[in-house]
Amino acid sequence: MNGTAFKSGTSVMKVINNIRMLLVLIGLIVIFSILSPYFLSMNNLYAIGLTISVIGIVCIGQSIVLLTGAFDLSVGSVAGFCGIVVATLTKSYGMYPLMLVFGLAIGVLIGLINGLLVAKAKVNALITTLGMMTIFQGATFLVSNGFAVGVNQPDFRFLGTTRLFSIPLPIIILVVMYMIFYLILRYTVFGRYVYSIGGNPEAARLSGINVDRMRIFVFMLLGGLSSFGGILLASRLGSAQTTAGSQYPLNSIGASVLGGIAITGGIGNIWGALIGVAIIGVLKSGLIMINMPSYYQWIANGIVLIIAVYLDTRRRQ
Repeated sequence: MNGTAFKSGTSVMKVINNIRMLLVLIGLIVIFSILSPYFLSMNNLYAIGLTISVIGIVCIGQSIVLLTGAFDLSVGSVAGFCGIVVATLTKSYGMYPLMLVFGLAIGVLIGLINGLLVAKAKVNALITTLGMMTIFQGATFLVSNGFAVGVNQPDFRFLGTTRLFSIPLPIIILVVMYMIFYLILRYTVFGRYVYSIGGNPEAARLSGINVDRMRIFVFMLLGGLSSFGGILLASRLGSAQTTAGSQYPLNSIGASVLGGIAITGGIGNIWGALIGVAIIGVLKSGLIMINMPSYYQWIANGIVLIIAVYLDTRRRQ
């Protein structure tokens, strides 16, 4: 099979996978709308959109890291830590725009450390990011003394509570970011490098791509996006929670893989990841609407992750 035929076949499989996942999403919506008459209410649909807006932003970065053949388990801790730091500093000193930039810089710096450890020190990504996850879980409680940090300043709440044409701003931000990163991955040299590294890192290195530098950069990108997600969540809630982001690592990986991104790298696109995020959001909302206890959500998330990895294995076979 020549390169063009292989590429066409891969593109067809991506489309088929996205259609399958879209049908699953539609099926879940139909089921929950039958079980609860309020599921399709505009308020609940906006609530679902707001819920997936944060994890969806994190999932963009996680998807890109997965496409290079790695993953990051520290995303939730980074989101929670940066949210706490920005909320604490804004409450004490004001100057929210400056604190926002500072929080994003912290996320990028954490990503830089992850990237250096994985790419340069050759430490396994699982061990590296698991260690960083634990470190910043502790750091979050250290900064906040174990308490949520409430902030009622208008500029702090702007990103999370503003509406444009009656649509919550976080949902608009989510859609715009997916459009931007889709175009970047599909039509830029950066996107081609990401897929090349995930497909065959040694071949990418021999073709002149600086694999280590690219891996460091995608971890930095994920750190920045995780930080922004945590800050956006704190802005929406009006407070930064110490446990914010605890489910983000598995949810972001599960949504990405469920959406067709190969856990071994090199295959998939972020629109599929967005469908995966939507499936998780609809499932969570649906369980709440039919009065299922919260611990069922944990069970459902675990099942989704297992199914996602199973489907990825079948796709690769």
